[in-house]
Amino acid sequence: MREKLLRDFYEKRGYDLAAADEAVSFVKKMESTLTEAGLDIDTISLEAIKNYLADIVSSGKNSPSRLLALARYYFVIDKHNIYIYFTKLFGGYGVMDNIKKRLEWHTDKETLELVFNGLDEPVLGSPPESFPVFTSEFMKQLKKYLSPAKYRLVLAGNNHGIPEEAMQAEKKMYDEAASLDEYLKGRHDRNIAEIQQYCNEGKVWYEQEITQEMVDYVKENQEILSGVHKGDKIYVTKIPFDGINYLATSDPILKSYYACHCPFARERILDEGKNNVDADWCYCSGGFAKFPFEVIFGEELEVEMLQSALKGDPVCRFSITLPPGIK
Repeated sequence: MREKLLRDFYEKRGYDLAAADEAVSFVKKMESTLTEAGLDIDTISLEAIKNYLADIVSSGKNSPSRLLALARYYFVIDKHNIYIYFTKLFGGYGVMDNIKKRLEWHTDKETLELVFNGLDEPVLGSPPESFPVFTSEFMKQLKKYLSPAKYRLVLAGNNHGIPEEAMQAEKKMYDEAASLDEYLKGRHDRNIAEIQQYCNEGKVWYEQEITQEMVDYVKENQEILSGVHKGDKIYVTKIPFDGINYLATSDPILKSYYACHCPFARERILDEGKNNVDADWCYCSGGFAKFPFEVIFGEELEVEMLQSALKGDPVCRFSITLPPGIK
């Protein structure tokens, strides 16, 4: 184990010594288990990582702090494929809890219990392939007890629990811009500069590696990592989840798969006809897309799904309705 790299990571990011000690302890426990199996923690394959995770999930040792420590370790030693796998496991963390809160808020406790009755929600650390089964049944339950307008409203929230404070810099940029169009153009330019830096430095940006081809792809479409204003709408297109493979394939199924970010549903795309997930589930992604603008304008906004990888589209695209008077 390359302990110093992990401790340096925690120190540079302002974590206290206890947090670093705990992280090191989790990684050392993993190293001990792997060593007994004749494996090296730094050169381990992704398949072996999956087997290890299956063991800790089955034994109930899959705490967020443990998995996060392991993810950070593989980040600092530049094992990108393993780190990215961990980001997939954390991609939906807390989402369903926030949907439950939103469902009760917009309906009542009785409806919440009816919707979730009999559903077996995968736990943190479960393989991505296990999630579409749950999501498919969840959507059936939502459609059974709620109208389309109501369940879309429930789904389209800030389900990742992003704090409003994280968007205050963008709100300031908007307030200082001469117009919404100027703000959106500036936001796109800033985000292109960010991913260009990650490309230049060979670092992982959120859940993916960034190539120059990917930077150029984003440059060509302001809807990606920003938005385009037309009439009373802002149009937003999600950046592909796996840009390298997305740009490399012409297969329509793979195109949809590499576009999709959602850990609750994306594996279904490769399993056509099984564990089918209703595309309206993507209103959850719509909630993520509109949240920065809700902070900017100070109110909840309506969103409409226009295209979805779950419908076989090559992109996920949304329109967000502006408050009255915004030009």
